Amino acid sequence: MSQTLRRATGALLTLILAVLLHPTVAAAEPPPPPDSFYDRPAGLSAYSPGDVIRSRPVDVRALQLFPVNVAAWHVMYRTTDADGNPDAAVTTIMVPRGGSEPRPLLSYQAATDSTLRVCGPSYSLVHGAPIDFTNPVGPVTLTLPAAELALAAAGLAEGWAVAMPDHGSLADRFLTPHQPGYAVLDGIRAVTNFEPAGLQGPSTPTALWGYSGGAIASSWAIEEHPSYAPELNIQGAAFGAPERDLEASLKSANRALLGGLIPIALAAIGKDSPEFATELDQYLTPQGRNIVAQARNHCASQNVLNNLWFDYEQHLNTPVEEVLANPVIRREIDARGVTGRAPTVPTYVHNGISEEVAPIVGTDRLVNSYCAGGTPVTYRREAIPHDPPPQLITTHGVIAVSGSPGAFHWLKQRLTPGAPAPASGCDIQDVPSTLVEPGVAETVIPSFVETFFAMVSGQPI
Repeated sequence: MSQTLRRATGALLTLILAVLLHPTVAAAEPPPPPDSFYDRPAGLSAYSPGDVIRSRPVDVRALQLFPVNVAAWHVMYRTTDADGNPDAAVTTIMVPRGGSEPRPLLSYQAATDSTLRVCGPSYSLVHGAPIDFTNPVGPVTLTLPAAELALAAAGLAEGWAVAMPDHGSLADRFLTPHQPGYAVLDGIRAVTNFEPAGLQGPSTPTALWGYSGGAIASSWAIEEHPSYAPELNIQGAAFGAPERDLEASLKSANRALLGGLIPIALAAIGKDSPEFATELDQYLTPQGRNIVAQARNHCASQNVLNNLWFDYEQHLNTPVEEVLANPVIRREIDARGVTGRAPTVPTYVHNGISEEVAPIVGTDRLVNSYCAGGTPVTYRREAIPHDPPPQLITTHGVIAVSGSPGAFHWLKQRLTPGAPAPASGCDIQDVPSTLVEPGVAETVIPSFVETFFAMVSGQPI
């Protein structure tokens, strides 16, 4: 067994033991670790959206274990919050060592799914460990961005620059409407003008990619693009399982393996809207209020493990339809839903037909709204088998992996000079899996495997 495989196996066994043996203890939300780089700048209004405020070189690690052999920087930039006020965010930009300039840019939106700084890309790609019994966020401290770097690295292998923005901004938001779109677009503005990256400013050919929580941010970005940052040369956006119908997601994820995402969502909306939190509290049992409060204490992995097969019916004192009829709760859920605005960039969307976290009905609504507005959309509805209750295999998790090669194959075509443009209109198909799409299995999958092993072994990507 290779040293790399032994390390990965050891980490997995430690993870299993941590989940089985470590008790969950209620606590106040842990404060951010001290790091003056993240201090909110004074005089933000003096900067324009996308202006670089400060930067520093960093070393990034995949899975919070394996140093990745690329040049990398943290870049703080000015952006805009959900109310239109000046804000700031940090993005992590990675560039292959050597290679030629100019190069295109892949903005990869990771599924942070948390309201803690330590769970975001910029922090977790540089600090921490996948398991940490001494960390109040843990013991499972493996973040989704640190795992998704394995996908984003496919762009590095093509010679592209790759940016992973903290699309929750310095306030560490999640599920906030509009704001993640601004953070993504201003991150692109910042890195395309960041001289060490060797990009071409706003004319840099750019693609967006994300899944689940990263798909939410990506979808907001392409919706805001025509009015907020029309100068950016976005060639395409690919994303899977965008939860833009939160009511459908709430009902579908209930009692599913990943049902623990429900309290995370409720806690995140409550962080945005104290009025929502107050209204919700009256419908929650004491245990339910504790679970939602506790969701602010952990990254997504630990939160889900704390609440496997979460059932909101056990934690509400009234039927869910009555809760959803509350005007404040209804207002906040609708604000995060389908807007009816049509992006102008070609878009690739994939979603499981039996998906439990991003139910197909919600993604159908989003795609139909884009198509009605004239957006060119390639939409693949993946018919992988559904695991009935008690669910032991998550469709959402399976397609996060199996759907990525198809999404990347489409993105690669968008960033390849001279490649045919996508057809106008909408191409909607039901497929057994996007892995059977032409060119995916025979070219993209071997490249993914080769890139992953180069990344974890420290070879230049």
